Amino acid sequence: MSRLPEALLEHLRAPRNVGPPEGAGEVRSGEARNAACRDHVVLYLARGDDGRVAGAGFKAHGCPAALGMASAATELLPGLALDAGLPDALRARFVETFGEPAALHRHALALVTEAATGAVAG
Repeated sequence: MSRLPEALLEHLRAPRNVGPPEGAGEVRSGEARNAACRDHVVLYLARGDDGRVAGAGFKAHGCPAALGMASAATELLPGLALDAGLPDALRARFVETFGEPAALHRHALALVTEAATGAVAG
């Protein structure tokens, strides 16, 4: 069985940024579900005055990979442009930081990027 990288396991052990960002102005949210495994991820993105993500939060339940990746995403999202390119930029930043997810965990990153797509749509 494929194991999550230690850095993502740390996000699972001690999730960061649970819930909407506090003190943020406009907050957009997007969600994604995987009916087959009952994973559910919600991302909350605070829009800065410069059109970039100023803060991020999440809510998730399901498999450990979805929880860990959603938490990690909240630390990778700030500074990215809050536009149609956000999901691809997030995925690229994720792979640069943690490496390409194992086949068993790719669905979790897909859920996180799908939730980001929904948040961009607003």
